[in-house]
Amino acid sequence: IICCKRTTRYITMNSLLLGASKFAVSSLRSNRAAPATRLVAARCFSSDDVSSTGDDEVKTGIIKYFSYKTQFGFILPDGVDKKSHDDSDLIFIHRNDIKAQQNADGEKFYPGLKRNQRVAFKVSPPDKEGAKCAKAYDLTMEDGELVPAFQKGYFERYTKTQKAQFGDRVFQIMSTCTDQQDMETQIVSAFDQVKENIEKQRAKMERAGMPPDEPAEEK
Repeated sequence: IICCKRTTRYITMNSLLLGASKFAVSSLRSNRAAPATRLVAARCFSSDDVSSTGDDEVKTGIIKYFSYKTQFGFILPDGVDKKSHDDSDLIFIHRNDIKAQQNADGEKFYPGLKRNQRVAFKVSPPDKEGAKCAKAYDLTMEDGELVPAFQKGYFERYTKTQKAQFGDRVFQIMSTCTDQQDMETQIVSAFDQVKENIEKQRAKMERAGMPPDEPAEEK
């Protein structure tokens, strides 16, 4: 327990640091278990595969890969062998081309996608001259419903990530700071930032009409 003299606040960090270590181990195991995915955008559909104005036909397929960090991924269309296919068989999808939910105030919520999720979409040619990768647009769930703004378990994963980052920040502070009072101030500031980030995300989910389930307490 760290006591901050100037703020007379107490921070119990054992649970946060324990959560951070569990998250790191879980992520490492997950990365080891998942096979590497080799995706090369340059080898995607050529512009000859689609009309110059786009294809209004609704196609279906599954999400092969999607990154929340880069906000893009690739779709494996139906009819393409899941185990034996080239990167050229894939279709590029950017987060902005997913049909977004919108609340009563006009605020849009652009969702992410997850591996093996079934989706429906249209295909357009590359939007830049010389680009070889065709892309999907107007993407929805396979039944035409909008993709949920937040996937199940998102808030719990987000909270764990924030705690893990807080643990890293505390370790950095305690490793480099030589002044006790300054160290305590920095830790309090980092803790407050984590709380603020989590509350902002909670409020955003509530505005989207998807109030988060509280993360299960760690035993």
